Amino acid sequence: MKADEVLTAHHDILRGLLRDLAQTADDQTELRSRLRDDLLRELEIHTQMEDELFYPAVRDVSPRLSVAHAEHRQIDDQLATVMRMSVDDPEFRTEVRMLEKTLRHHTMEEEERMFPQAQALGEERLRRLGAQLEQRQRELAASGGMRLIIRLKRATLRLTGGHRVRP
Repeated sequence: MKADEVLTAHHDILRGLLRDLAQTADDQTELRSRLRDDLLRELEIHTQMEDELFYPAVRDVSPRLSVAHAEHRQIDDQLATVMRMSVDDPEFRTEVRMLEKTLRHHTMEEEERMFPQAQALGEERLRRLGAQLEQRQRELAASGGMRLIIRLKRATLRLTGGHRVRP
């Protein structure tokens, strides 16, 4: 698969998780907690894949990088709000829907603007980059280090009221 296809498939996973989370009932606290944790993990993996591999590769062909990074920060901030909330909070669904709207906008911007610009890299380069993205996604998903980062981030977000803590 080409890089844009790998990332679009992962966008579909993220959109699906958010859709499923937004559709849960207030009394489905265990399901909400699991979906929220799955979303945090997949967003961390996705952001890392893009930041490490895709964005550097398209730096010279897409002027959208600064916008994409700003949108990642916005998604992080909204995710922090969702992470610090109790899953049975009456406002939980509202916050999830706001995050869903922001993520949908970000993924559509990438798919409709950045990915077409990335075609300038050529078919072969996009296929090699796609293979690198798939490999990195597998590595991150299986990584004990990533699981630790997720646990620490989840705990930090809850303890700090969602404010980002920079190393």
